[in-house]
Amino acid sequence: MLSPTATYTSDGFTQEFHPGDGPHTTDGSTTQISDIVLNAGGEDRDKPSAPNDTPMGELRAALTTLQDQINVFLTDRMRAEKENDTDDIERKVLDEGVEEDSESE
Repeated sequence: MLSPTATYTSDGFTQEFHPGDGPHTTDGSTTQISDIVLNAGGEDRDKPSAPNDTPMGELRAALTTLQDQINVFLTDRMRAEKENDTDDIERKVLDEGVEEDSESE
């Protein structure tokens, strides 16, 4: 069976994603309801069923793994950009005496 892949490209940067050999499930780590909701007694009513032992079921599970990989990558990338933005603001404040509030206007 062929395995799904995904490619992220932005500003000359490219990242390839491959779900690997598995095992794969449809219970993705990044597609569940939040821990905050679960800890408050919430219930995941949209929890997916287990994959069937068929080519389509295996593809569905591999896609869930691929989605988790992409979600983790994008979350890490957003955090890094946010940290860089904060570092840039701090650098401007320290180096140039620019006030932080003037940046947001």
